[in-house]
Parts: sequence; structure tokens; C-alpha cells
Amino acid sequence: MANQELVLISALGQAEDKKYYIKDTKDEIYIIDQDMDIVVLDGINAKFLDKTKNCTIHMEGLKDSSITYYVLNSQSSKRCFDIHGELNVVEISISATEESLLIHLLNENAQANVENLSILTEVSSIYTQRIDHKYPSTYSNIKNVGVAMNGSNLVFDTTGKIDKGMSKSKCAQLSRGVVMDNISSITAKPILLIDEYDCFANHGASIGKMSDEDLFYLMSRGLTKKQAFLLILEGIVRPFIDSIPNEELKESMEKEIMARIGE
Repeated sequence: MANQELVLISALGQAEDKKYYIKDTKDEIYIIDQDMDIVVLDGINAKFLDKTKNCTIHMEGLKDSSITYYVLNSQSSKRCFDIHGELNVVEISISATEESLLIHLLNENAQANVENLSILTEVSSIYTQRIDHKYPSTYSNIKNVGVAMNGSNLVFDTTGKIDKGMSKSKCAQLSRGVVMDNISSITAKPILLIDEYDCFANHGASIGKMSDEDLFYLMSRGLTKKQAFLLILEGIVRPFIDSIPNEELKESMEKEIMARIGE
């Protein structure tokens, strides 16, 4: 994957309606660091990096647009997306946060994919996520992965809504959690609100302690318990880290994660 450059979106300048318009497809990542209202025009591909704290972001992706939205250790921001094309959200967090994500799917074949990794130690986080299918033949998928240790508490509150008449729509949710000790917790609240018969919707959750059998097997192959623990976590974290398209950001995020889990 190419090392993509970072550009402050505020450098583009606001239009008269106080919005930022993305008018061209470029091989760069726009940095969001404050409250913003952004419009990605028809047929445009754009990538964004959200580094906000306690901000409100609204983004509209017009027909045939494709948005990739990275959230790296942002804290307690509210995000709302109105999507006519495609949205892909990748989030990695190692800090305490209380944030909300709201996505409206507003055109045929509009889709949203959300992947969220949260690794917590000695803190608590709540993620409130909702995707509303407001047009027939729309698609959504939310995948949450959490690791909690040292007295951390993590909550994934996830809602998918398919309105009446939104036929042929698909809505999927999955939450996976690994609890590292007896004083930490992960809670998944998967909710499906379905008012249409001709659709597909499912949710699932799998939460438990790290497998003693896996640790024992790796230790039997010559690893220490700590090495085995870190190897298992590597398998969870690596796909998220590798998705970051900027080498400096990737290295920085990896160092932060390894420092947090005590390498």
C-alpha cells in the first residue's frame, strides 16, 4: 500500500454555506481536527483521518462517492454520515471515550462498513453506533473488537434500523471481546429494529477470557506466557494496523498499542 500524504482539510477553506467540499479524487488523506461539515461530491473517492476530541462531525457522501474514514485514538466525538454511495470506517482506540456514530443510508446500493478496535487498560469506554436504512437495497455491516484489561469496562451499543418499505436491505452486526482478567468487562448490546419483511438482518456477540488452551499450546512450543499473550493479541490487532495507509501513522499507532499492553 502506498504511503499517502496527510493534508489538513481546513486548508481547503469553507464555502459560503460553511461547508467543506471535496471536489476531486486525490491520493491523499484529509485530516479532521475540529468541528466540521463536509460534502463529498458525486463520484469522488476520498480518505479522511479523524483525530478530534469532543467535536461534532457531519459528512455527506453524494451518489457514487466512496469515503474511507479512519479514526485513530479520537475521543468523545459525535459523527453523523448521510450516505448515498459507500462509506468505510476504521477505528482504533486505546483511550477512554464516550462517542456516537450515526449513519443514514439514503440511496439504492448505498453501503456502510464499520470496523472498530478498542484496547483498554484501567479506563472505560462506551460506543453508541446506529445505522438507519432509509432506502431499499442498502447494506450495512458493523464489526466491533474489544480487549479489556486491568479493570477496564467497554460497552458496544449497536443498533441497526430497516424502515418499512426498505426491501432487499441487509444489516449485519458482530461484536467480539477478550477480557484479560476478573476485574474487567465487555458488554455488547446488539439491537435490530426491523419494520420490513423482505430484508436480511443478523447480529452476534462473542465475549470471553483469553483461551487458556491457546496460551498453554503456545507455551508448550517454547514461548513464555507473556510472549504467548502478545502473539495472540497480535493476531487481533494486526489487521487493523495494516489497514492504515500512512507509514508514520501506522508505526505511531503500533507503538502506542504495544506500550499500552505492556510489551
